[in-house]
Amino acid sequence: MSRIIAIGTAVPQNRVKQDDLLDFMHSAYTRKDTSRKLSMLFRASGIHTRHSAVPDFGKDSPERALFVSGKYPDVAERLGVFHDNAVSLALEAVHAAFRKPDPSGGHLPVSHLITVTCTGLQAPGLDAELMHRLGLANDIFHTSVNFLGCNAAFPALKMADMIAQTNENARILIVCVELCTLHFQPKSDHDNLLSNTIFSDGAAAMVLVPDRYAEKHKLKGLALKGFYSCIFREGQHLMGWNITPLAFEMVLNARVADLIEKQINQLIVNAAKKLAIDPATVSHWAVHPGGREILDVVRKKMEISDEKLSASYEVLYDYGNMSSATIVFVLEKVMAQLNNLGQMVIAIGFGPGISVDSACLTYEE
Repeated sequence: MSRIIAIGTAVPQNRVKQDDLLDFMHSAYTRKDTSRKLSMLFRASGIHTRHSAVPDFGKDSPERALFVSGKYPDVAERLGVFHDNAVSLALEAVHAAFRKPDPSGGHLPVSHLITVTCTGLQAPGLDAELMHRLGLANDIFHTSVNFLGCNAAFPALKMADMIAQTNENARILIVCVELCTLHFQPKSDHDNLLSNTIFSDGAAAMVLVPDRYAEKHKLKGLALKGFYSCIFREGQHLMGWNITPLAFEMVLNARVADLIEKQINQLIVNAAKKLAIDPATVSHWAVHPGGREILDVVRKKMEISDEKLSASYEVLYDYGNMSSATIVFVLEKVMAQLNNLGQMVIAIGFGPGISVDSACLTYEE
């Protein structure tokens, strides 16, 4: 098994209050009925601020980098901005993680690198660029998890855990970076209105080592105890990405929350059986805040206290939905709240398909 010993997060400097962002949306949409729908969605979002790699969305933005009124960029222009900004943001998250305690007093040689994104594509990819910028050895294991959406951090964690189980010297770095706001487009269908209400930009990094190594060096953190995944096939058209000539177009149907409400209890029963755990003993629930309605549904159906789900609501309020990076922001908050050996955390993420991933973690010292 493996242990997350450090987490670092970063967001772009362009911080926009949700109310100011709504003003931008009103200017981008010309129809009054659309503006009314947006106002309702924004009021119910549970979000206070979001961040973007471009300054376009701010109330007092001195310039527009992409979204000039009446003219919207194509996918090539958007990906150009991704290439110019994603690596620097990822580096901020990595350096934030490396500032956390580690066995060598500030330097932990990386043997394996896994990058995660669904909002930009390039080759050579983020992994190769990060290797260069971080000065990593050119013969380390490196790979990317691309285009899997909001729950993509989970496959990365599974991969890291398998690596740790087979390599006692593994020092694994996972980096998630998402620039969702680059794919804004003023389409009036509900999927796009909902996407424009919640998505934002951010990056997160996790450092993992084998459990045996962590125990030897007395490194506290979140030990990965197991995973459970499934697909709600009846919702396969409710969430996803389409690449168009204009942008990466997000599919996010309002019925996602209804499907989760219908399935979440059975999901937890199945996960608990596979992982041999009692849900009543869970200390914290780290649920991907895909939107406030999703968090509300999970909290009510599973009768979870506000305290046990507080990290998810706080991340949504402060940052919005940063796709794959978001659950790592939640885990960072949860990790800071843990202080008793053996406290159990269940993390859950929802992605295209609808695919659902969960992980059981315990606090170890």
